[in-house]
Amino acid sequence: MNDSTTVVGMIGLIIYFAWYVLMIVQSFMAIGTAYRKTKANGDNGLALYGWLLVYGLAALIPYLGIHFWRKSKSKDFK
Repeated sequence: MNDSTTVVGMIGLIIYFAWYVLMIVQSFMAIGTAYRKTKANGDNGLALYGWLLVYGLAALIPYLGIHFWRKSKSKDFK
């Protein structure tokens, strides 16, 4: 194996692990965001699972989950 292949492989591995850690953190944020969104619009368990699905899918894209979480902290979240 040459050095350039090893370096590219290591960079790819670091990017993969960073993405994976961000996805896990955002998944936890998605639970809180879905709960706040459900409470703001009424107390409905089915809506909680729907919002959890939406925010859980948003957690797959690193910045999108953080954006929704920050937006949920604002006063005009509805």
